[in-house]
Amino acid sequence: MRRTLPLLIAVFALTAWLTLGAMAAQANRFGPPWQARVVADTAFVYSQADLGSAVIGPLQHGTIVVVTGEQTDSIGHEWTMTTLGFVPSEAVVEYIDSWIADVIVPSTPVYAKPNARDAVRLNATQGDLLRVTGVAPGLNGDTHLWWSTTEGYVALNDLAQSQNPWSTLWAVPDGLLALNGWWGTTTSDANVRVGPTTDAPTIGHLPGGTRVKVLVEGPGQDVQGNSTWFEIDGGRYAGGWVHSSLVKKTAQPQANTTPPPAGSASGRWIVVDRQLHSLTLVDNGQPVFVTYVALGTAGRETPTGTYSTWGKFRADDMTSTSVRDPGGYYDLPNVPDTQYYLDGGFAIHGTYWHDDFGGDESHGCVNVTWTDGRYLFGQTLPVVNDGDITTPSGQPATEVVILA
Repeated sequence: MRRTLPLLIAVFALTAWLTLGAMAAQANRFGPPWQARVVADTAFVYSQADLGSAVIGPLQHGTIVVVTGEQTDSIGHEWTMTTLGFVPSEAVVEYIDSWIADVIVPSTPVYAKPNARDAVRLNATQGDLLRVTGVAPGLNGDTHLWWSTTEGYVALNDLAQSQNPWSTLWAVPDGLLALNGWWGTTTSDANVRVGPTTDAPTIGHLPGGTRVKVLVEGPGQDVQGNSTWFEIDGGRYAGGWVHSSLVKKTAQPQANTTPPPAGSASGRWIVVDRQLHSLTLVDNGQPVFVTYVALGTAGRETPTGTYSTWGKFRADDMTSTSVRDPGGYYDLPNVPDTQYYLDGGFAIHGTYWHDDFGGDESHGCVNVTWTDGRYLFGQTLPVVNDGDITTPSGQPATEVVILA
């Protein structure tokens, strides 16, 4: 039986290939590494890009794998090379969404950059929950591959897809919630949890004075006579919960409806006001959405002028290897809801690596919260259809006015 099992598996895999067709996995436009998700009921991992090679083991539907390359065998069958072995390409697709991981080792350092010689932001311990955004190559001489998380970079073998029932609650909020959200500041160091109760795991901390966007005011565990909790937006902890006693409402962002000099073909445009650190979505001269943004730091200021959202990606990799004069090395996979408005990597995009909205934090881009980014992406031209990552070029775009 042991001798015939690999043959039976190979026959099963070949039958599935002939049935499904030799469909290559959708590949990241920057090339490997990138993360993929198993879409077959079961995907077999082989030692080589050959159905006759040794079978290492099965992968179940929904498993996340790290892709390191792609190959075609002698009969034209497409293979995806992963850190585990070779998988038939029709069994996996590129996965751009974030997912929740458990720390599975006693302790692991979380680095600020994908380099084991860089600064350590924190030490995560076994059972901690981290939101993973993709996979990044080591940079600046580092040869490892890293999970990119909202807290920083973690060794591949130190994380696994979460088995904690609480993790299912920590989801990125729907973009429509951005419309009725309001801004506040934390009154002291605030624990962020996956649910509105102190029984829920802590996923992070926001120092006192941090500007935070509240999306939902909901009932939860009573804490000193107060049972109101806030579901928050932001970068690192979007979709987490904070007790209402830890957040006070603050001044809301001010709208600016300055029209494009040549007008707007669609009647809708975006205004970014650098002085106010605000972004306003304008429809026929009326502000329909206003929020705080993070803009470029000194020496890398967000450029003023009139542009348009000519390149839209539901998720895009932003890496220092693809731009001139990056001001340091970085690799940010699957930056959500990216809308490029100027060559050189300048974009309006969702943000998962900081929570400094209303200040200067970027390399020149317009950083918005994760949920604000989702909302804005659906309000501008060109339209990206459901299921697509990007949209063909040459379509009308929405004007973007950036004021000093």
